[in-house]
Amino acid sequence: MVRRSPAPALLLALAFLAGCLGPRVQSGDSGSWRNKGFSESRSTRETLDASFAARRIALVVGNNEYDDPTFPALRWAENDAAEVGRILEDPNYGGFDRVVYLLGDKARRDRVLSELVSLRNDLRRQDTLVVFFSSHGTMKLDAQGAPQLFLVARDTRPADLRGSAIELSELQRFFSEIRAERKALILDACYNGQGKSALQPTVQQRVARLEDPPTLSRTVRLGESEAHLFASTVGRPAREDDTLKHGVFTYHLLEGLTWNQDASDANGDGVVTTYEAHDYARARTVEYTLGAQIPEAYFRVVGFNDLALVGAADERARVEAGLIYSYGDEADELAGATLFVDGREKGSFPGTYAVEAGRHRVRIVSEDGAVLQDRLVAFAPFEPISAVAVQSRPRIYSGFIGASPEVRFAFSEALQPLVGRAHVGVQVRGGYRFVGRLDGLTLEVRGGYAPHSAKFVTGDAVTFQSRHIGRLGAGIGWRGLLPGAMLGVGYRATGTFVSALEDPSCAGVAACDAWLVLSHGVAVEESFTLGRRWSLHLTQELGLTALDSTGDGVVRPAVDFGLTLGIEVGL
Repeated sequence: MVRRSPAPALLLALAFLAGCLGPRVQSGDSGSWRNKGFSESRSTRETLDASFAARRIALVVGNNEYDDPTFPALRWAENDAAEVGRILEDPNYGGFDRVVYLLGDKARRDRVLSELVSLRNDLRRQDTLVVFFSSHGTMKLDAQGAPQLFLVARDTRPADLRGSAIELSELQRFFSEIRAERKALILDACYNGQGKSALQPTVQQRVARLEDPPTLSRTVRLGESEAHLFASTVGRPAREDDTLKHGVFTYHLLEGLTWNQDASDANGDGVVTTYEAHDYARARTVEYTLGAQIPEAYFRVVGFNDLALVGAADERARVEAGLIYSYGDEADELAGATLFVDGREKGSFPGTYAVEAGRHRVRIVSEDGAVLQDRLVAFAPFEPISAVAVQSRPRIYSGFIGASPEVRFAFSEALQPLVGRAHVGVQVRGGYRFVGRLDGLTLEVRGGYAPHSAKFVTGDAVTFQSRHIGRLGAGIGWRGLLPGAMLGVGYRATGTFVSALEDPSCAGVAACDAWLVLSHGVAVEESFTLGRRWSLHLTQELGLTALDSTGDGVVRPAVDFGLTLGIEVGL
């Protein structure tokens, strides 16, 4: 039977009637009346700010009973979802602006999908979204014998999983397309026929004969700042516990978000992020179930901050950290390996660890003592880096050398008799950037040379005499890394040698003598990455000194400005 949509005219009529009639109120319900006079209006800017402000939205789904008796009843799934929603909504914890609850009979497939579509259409890039499911999971094998995983809704029918359940890979794909900048999909279900799952006996037998056990889908390309958290790997159960009155994973997730934040807040920044909450719940779940249930996570948080599930609003906005993570299976090379950052042990994989933004030496050592990774890595604020990708990260070079043309301008009359109003030369430099506790501290030495043609006036005759300008200097400063670029500031001390003029008529003129001028000042520098080692480097330097270039015994202040644009190479 084909269902036809209402005619457009009918839809318009219904909309008009709904707008005209609206909800009826009792005459005694004074709180529902509105005055028909003037009221204070908001400015356009206030209205726009309210319209485009970032929102924190959550959808929580939990179901205990199922229409089809094939799926045994759960006891605590609805409690899981209700409590997660309450914590996210609580201004003392999550501070979410809106939480949509689909519990019990509301957790039907069409209702869940309708809410997801509504969220996709409503949310903007600056928003935050959390979707939480606590329910049964199940599985079927397609014609090629490949496993397909499903979340069971209230009205799911085993004979029609495609049409009545929620396919996990499709849910992940749809969720990743939602525009919200930060989002997390959290699933407390399993797919192996035990605990929070149910399989038909024939499917269970066929799965047992598979050479490769089913795994969670990693073919879906996650969006930016996105995490998928699973209560268990596919081959293990996700359990409920009557003592805890929750699913085991959800209970420990709530524990990390509320009364045990001190333990779950791994970097002590005042908020519990998605990866911190998962790592805490994972460790407690494995311990509580004696390894029978092992949660899993899939992250892709590119260039933006990880989703802060709970924490004060100002703390959520303030947190900045890079991340390094690995969640491979037990056969993965990094499983059990220890992470060291700047020589200090951070912990073992699998897991996620916060690292201050900047350059750090990352060393990963296997359980048998073999060094798997050892290199300098640049961590940008909020950027996560997969531990397996560390080796392919561009190297961060501590040493550097550079060469560039240099233009210098003398802004003071005290300098102009020696070096002219402007002159052009070349400069070479080298230096070292520190990492770790001194991250960004830079030491530099440089030298330069410029030929100069000095203007010399004798009576009515004007001649030009050549002289040489050499410079040698040192500096200390700080360089900060930006994506694809670098910004630095520093202090410079410079000695400038100016050769004497050879013209005999210069005898007794102070400006014609050889000079050594000592100056100091500040510099600003920018670099833009061109390749693995190469950068385009720009420097602006302001120098201050004082000298008597006229020989009249009066020492005058002098200012000059230097500009370089050249190439820098990492060593």
